[in-house]
Amino acid sequence: MKIAHVMIKNFRNLTNVSVPLFNVTTVIGNNNSGKSNFLRAITLPLLSEDVSSGSKNLSWTDIGNEAKKKYYDFIKENRSQFLSDEVSQEDFERIIPSVSVKIDWDVPEEEHYAMLDFLTGGPETEELEYALEYGFRCKNIKELFKQVVEVLNKADPNTDIAELYQNLLPVDLYSYSIFIPQKNQGVSYDSLKNFKYNSIAAERDDFSNNNVRLGSKSLIQILNNKLETEDMIQIEKEYSSFFEQIKSLSKMENILNWQELSEIENAKEFFAKISILPNMPPMTSLLNGVKLGYDDVGLASHGLGYRNLILQLVLINSMLEASKSVLSLLTIEEPEAHLCYRNEQLMMSYISSLEKGDKNLQLVYSTHSINFINKLDLKNIILFDKGATYVFSECFTESELDYLTKNPNLDLFKLFYSKNCILVEGISEELLIKSYLRNQNKLLYDVEVISFHKGFKKIISLWIKLNQGSTNMLGIIRDFDNQPNAQKEHDIYNQYSNICIRTTQNYTLEDEIVNQNDNFFVLKDYFENKYDWSNIDTKEKLSKKWKNAKAEVMLKFCQDLSSEELKNIVLPRHIDEVLSYFDLARPRLEN
Repeated sequence: MKIAHVMIKNFRNLTNVSVPLFNVTTVIGNNNSGKSNFLRAITLPLLSEDVSSGSKNLSWTDIGNEAKKKYYDFIKENRSQFLSDEVSQEDFERIIPSVSVKIDWDVPEEEHYAMLDFLTGGPETEELEYALEYGFRCKNIKELFKQVVEVLNKADPNTDIAELYQNLLPVDLYSYSIFIPQKNQGVSYDSLKNFKYNSIAAERDDFSNNNVRLGSKSLIQILNNKLETEDMIQIEKEYSSFFEQIKSLSKMENILNWQELSEIENAKEFFAKISILPNMPPMTSLLNGVKLGYDDVGLASHGLGYRNLILQLVLINSMLEASKSVLSLLTIEEPEAHLCYRNEQLMMSYISSLEKGDKNLQLVYSTHSINFINKLDLKNIILFDKGATYVFSECFTESELDYLTKNPNLDLFKLFYSKNCILVEGISEELLIKSYLRNQNKLLYDVEVISFHKGFKKIISLWIKLNQGSTNMLGIIRDFDNQPNAQKEHDIYNQYSNICIRTTQNYTLEDEIVNQNDNFFVLKDYFENKYDWSNIDTKEKLSKKWKNAKAEVMLKFCQDLSSEELKNIVLPRHIDEVLSYFDLARPRLEN
């Protein structure tokens, strides 16, 4: 059984999110895009066995900003009406912000009976829907209305509403509930305990410094679940034997020899019966003496990479062992944290194996690493951008996903992480732009430069699907190659305000650099002095020789771009215009 769909309203920056979940769901996006908020939200309707889990009660900051803005704007616009008692409680109730998270289950036929408590409609419903909802709402609307009126009355008339935010929306008048939607029927603990979730937060670097921290509980759970009744009987026998050995070596019974010292004859028999017995703790307490390690060394002695890798593997295994759970949900923030490339590959291969494994285990993880994108199956990716979501299986057709899968350039997947991205045709343009940006000492930049290949139309159309109307920006730098029709087809995309496409006027990049301003004279001296080139007394000859040279020549040129010899080099106009679009260009030297 799986969670098939999630709907989130007004949780932090997630105003209205409705997305499917898969066996393994990959969540990507920039910082502050909503990934962590999403991972937190989907666990709110479920119970947790995670020692680090947060409270089900939310705070004022957890309530969505857009919902709060509408609420405060209503109060601001109707301030005088509140004071004159002209605002109806019904109108007020409609704009009170609330948080909700609804999860829909995909229940196989053999588990319908076990899920009857979560059926939203009656048995006669044609299409059975199983769902669970978390709500964080005002529990006393009259009291909140009264509070708002009182605060506005007592505040100075010139006081800005922004200074009264928390008093106008006190969260102590809020409470949470977990219920069956449509029925509005509460759910018992006995029903909820069949659903287990664990979360591994991004801030987990010190988890193994102490045995009671995150990780130990999962290890104990694995051991506990592996113990059969016969095993526990054997452990009890071994504990008794261990105790007898301790008692013998420490001569415990000799300590209690009061009967030998007593002068009261009838007390000797009583004292003689006093003994020391084993006090075997519960099995869980016994197992608490076990700690995580690697290669016979305690985990705390290893680096963060191994600690994070082993934590995740142990926690996932503990959930696989939780066979009594109807559903085990695991959320992980940035599984790549502190992992080297090899361990990233190891972790990703393990995650991939889960897609075909336990039918009741579901994994949702966020990542900034392209190593944690399963290139063979991109359908399970959800991209977040400022609280908005883009589900690849819904945004792209099958053929478009196949196009991305077949593309050999793994760097292309950085396109989905980048707020600002420049696509170029080859390594020469990539090296030139990166060298230029690196040499701008007083310039901060967050542009990803990616070498692609000829023909950008397909990738541009895919990028538009995810970014039209967003603040993300795309630059395209392409060669003319004596193809005017291809240039026209690409220039059409300049109609979008967040796309800038420029093409060389000449055939290739080398032609463009040589012909820009006075670059020819600078380059002629540079190549004659550095490589002893001869017969380059015209622009055409220099361009031809440069294009026929090895790639190392372009590499060295880019590395020398900040040298005294090349300080007067001017970037080709088509590159300069794209960099200007990103506000990254120096003042240009005009022809």
